[in-house]
Amino acid sequence: MSSASKEPISIAIIGAGIAGITLAIALSRHNPSLQLTIYESRPGFSEIGAGVGFGPNATQAMRLISPDLAAAHSRVATPNASPEKGHIWFDFRHGTGPDAGELIAEIETKGGFVHCGCSRAQFLDEIVALIPGNVKTKFGMKVVDVIEDEESGKMKVKFLDGTEIEADAVVGCDGIRSACRKILLGAGDERANAVYSGKYAYRKVVDMEKAVEVAGDLVENRQVFVGHGGHLLMFPIRGGRGLNIVAFVDAKGKPWTDRQWVVPATREDVLEDYKGWGKIPTALLELIDEPDKWALFDHLPAPTYTIGKFCLVGDAAHATTPHSGSGAGFCVEDAHLLSGLLTPDIIKSPSDIKYSFQAYDAIRRPRSQKLVANSRQNGRTLELQTDDGGVLNSKDLAGRMEVNMGWAWEVDLSAMLREAKDLVKRNKGTNGVK
Repeated sequence: MSSASKEPISIAIIGAGIAGITLAIALSRHNPSLQLTIYESRPGFSEIGAGVGFGPNATQAMRLISPDLAAAHSRVATPNASPEKGHIWFDFRHGTGPDAGELIAEIETKGGFVHCGCSRAQFLDEIVALIPGNVKTKFGMKVVDVIEDEESGKMKVKFLDGTEIEADAVVGCDGIRSACRKILLGAGDERANAVYSGKYAYRKVVDMEKAVEVAGDLVENRQVFVGHGGHLLMFPIRGGRGLNIVAFVDAKGKPWTDRQWVVPATREDVLEDYKGWGKIPTALLELIDEPDKWALFDHLPAPTYTIGKFCLVGDAAHATTPHSGSGAGFCVEDAHLLSGLLTPDIIKSPSDIKYSFQAYDAIRRPRSQKLVANSRQNGRTLELQTDDGGVLNSKDLAGRMEVNMGWAWEVDLSAMLREAKDLVKRNKGTNGVK
C-alpha cells in the first residue's frame, strides 16, 4: 500500500449555511477519518431570514444524523402556545371578504408531530457549536472555479483572492446563488441560475405582546390568512416572545429588476399591497416597521447534481420557494443521505466517492425537484389560484395542501439510504469494481 493511499480522504465543503454545517456534522459522525474543511465567502457565520420551520421529515433526518443535532433544534424550537394545537401545522383563514378572519381549515400531521418555528440565527448558533474541532472553517473564500486535475485525480478549487486548494472531493453547499452550480452545469446553461417565481414577500419579526394586543391570542398559534394575490403567514419564535410574519404578494407578471434580491421597504408598501384585507391582517401589518422585501426565486430542474467528485447539496442543488416550509428541511435530508454514503465501508479510496455522489444524485434529485414544483403549486393555492390561472374555491384549499405536505412529511429516510447504498454497489459492479 502506498503512502498516498494512507492519507485521509479530504472533502471541501463550500458554504457555511444550514446545509454545509449540517453536512459537516453528519460526515464527522459517520466517518471521523475524513479531513473536512468548510469554505465560506462571508466573513463569518451568518444566516439571512428570520424564522425557519422543520417538518417531521427534517426532524427524522436530524435524529438519524445525531441526537445532538435533534437536541440543538429542540432547544430553539417554539411550538404553538395552545397544547391542543401542537399537532397543527397552520390554521388557514380567510384574509379578505365577508368571511375575513374565519377559519377555513386546519392542516395537521399524522402521529401527533408537534410543529415548531425557530429563529434562523439561533438555530445557526446551535449547530455551529456542534462542528467538531477537527473540522476547519475558512472565511472570506469566494469560489471562482472547481476543476479535476487529471494527473493527480484531485479536485482543485480556485478562489477569488487567488488561493487554490486541493481536495479529494468538493461539495457545493453555497445556496441559491451558488457559484458551484454555475461551475458544475456551465454558466451558459439556463438552469445554472435561479429564476424569479413571480412572487415577493415582506418579512419581519414583531413583538408577540403587541401582536396579541391588536389581533388576539390566535396569533400565538401558527396562522395563514389567504386571499387573491397574496397570503399572510405567521408563527411564534424565540420562545413565544416574537411573531415571525411573512406577507407574500403576487407580482402580477411584473419582473424583478433589482440586482439585489432583498431590499428595504416601508410599512406603507406593505399596507398598499394588502389594501382591502381584513381587520386582523391589517392590524398586524401596521405593526411592521422597516420590513425587508424579498424576491422569491427558485431553480429550474438541473439534469444532474454531480459530475465526478463534485456535487451540489441543499439550496445550491434545489432552491425552492418557501410555500412548503421545507427548503431547509430538505437540506438536512440531503446531509443525512450523503453522509450515509461516505462511510468507511463504502469509500475505501477517493475514487469510490464518485459512485456515492452518483447514488446521491439518483435518489435525491427526483424528490427535491418535486418539492420545488409542489412549492410553486402551494404558492398558487394559498393565493386562491388554480394551476391554469383561474380562481380556486377556498373549500379546495385544504385538500391540495394536504396532498403536497403529506408527500413531503411522510418519508422513510432509512429506506431511502438503503436504496442508495444498493445503488452504489450496482454502480461499482457495472464499472468492474468489487
